[in-house]
Amino acid sequence: MLSKSRYTRGINCHKSLWLYVHRKDEQKISEETQRVFSRGTDVGILAQQYFPGGVLAVEGDYPGYESAKKTMELIESGVDTIYEATFIYDNTLVAIDILHKENGKWGLYEVKSTNSAKDVHLKDVAVQYYVAKGNGIEVANAYVMHFNREYVRKGSIDVKGLFLPESILVDVLSLQGEIKTQIPVLLEMLNDKEPIIEMGEQCTSPYDCDFYDYCTSLLPCVTQENKELSNKPEILIEELRDFISKIKYPVCHLDFETIMPGVPMFDNSRPYQQIPFQYSIHYQNEKNGEITHKSYLAESNLQIDPRVNLIKQMIEDTQGVNTIFVYNIAFERTRINEMIRDFPEFRNDLQQINDRMVDLIIPFRKHYYRTETMMGSSSIKKVLPALCPEFSYNNLEISNGMEASNSFLDLYYCEDYEEIAKVRENLLKYCHLDTLAMVKIFEILENV
Repeated sequence: MLSKSRYTRGINCHKSLWLYVHRKDEQKISEETQRVFSRGTDVGILAQQYFPGGVLAVEGDYPGYESAKKTMELIESGVDTIYEATFIYDNTLVAIDILHKENGKWGLYEVKSTNSAKDVHLKDVAVQYYVAKGNGIEVANAYVMHFNREYVRKGSIDVKGLFLPESILVDVLSLQGEIKTQIPVLLEMLNDKEPIIEMGEQCTSPYDCDFYDYCTSLLPCVTQENKELSNKPEILIEELRDFISKIKYPVCHLDFETIMPGVPMFDNSRPYQQIPFQYSIHYQNEKNGEITHKSYLAESNLQIDPRVNLIKQMIEDTQGVNTIFVYNIAFERTRINEMIRDFPEFRNDLQQINDRMVDLIIPFRKHYYRTETMMGSSSIKKVLPALCPEFSYNNLEISNGMEASNSFLDLYYCEDYEEIAKVRENLLKYCHLDTLAMVKIFEILENV
């Protein structure tokens, strides 16, 4: 039997569906994907408050025949709002997040923890509509209920403000013929041997496939001819020196880490807004002078917005600095501008930080390039080992921004004090290396 998730998986790639049914032991689900699933479940439960007083149809841990039976009983008894309304038709089972009747007409609501309806959601909702319709349910409208990107939290979460139902009925209706055709094709494919399908765009779009490693292992091993690439830096000397000449000491190197919760955790924040919780600063008063380090790491306390104390400390730590280096300025500048918007009482001081920022990535986009070790990238993760091979992120417990973000988010719900202390130490080490890397990189540029 198919489900809505199996159907959308199969439409994207027959092989992925076949493996999911017959070789699930080969499935590899990353920690990040697991987090997404978990948060999606929490969002679905929160969205039920949009239509309070409904009845849950699911019997047991997962919707099945008993859930479908209970759904029909609830409908016949006059219940107007059903959570996880379950239907079976044409060898396909679906559970609708929210089935709500208003003015005598049913509306189908699929909850998504996104800021808009995506193309991938259309087929998901369309197959739910097809199966519900096959059970004689007259669905007047179909919606993706996603976050309202304009919502700003003020006090307790306003569910009616946070979620925005977007009708996709026109698209859903246009897909009904395709669904009727594809269901028997997918079912027949599942009864056959493993399909042979070349790897391609479907392996990473709309999501990274959880059988990617399995399919990669089947690829033939190709021996490439060894080609020596020059590691001699290609430098536009005059342009680089012009960049350096405009730098005024004292300088500091600044890097933020952020969390990006879908459901806003703090007042004056929006769905998926990036909230700075940590920074690292390396300070130098003059060329070849002593390097000092300062840092900030917020408490993981839901009652305390990490931004307020971060702003105050950052203003103090950048006093007297003429040049504030950042790496890829768009990120830090956007965060500063958001903090100006959300905390206008700090506008002048934050704008002064913005005005003194200089992007250290510029030389590596325009003036300095190593063919082999930078591999066409100006990312600090490529530039650092190319210029300073003695420094590496490989030995860190937390080695990239996504890991830092997820690790700090997890602390809000962690009660193991030893684990909290360990994660905080690892966060400090990671952010420290980011700005120390910038110090060492700039030293090399100065001496070209």
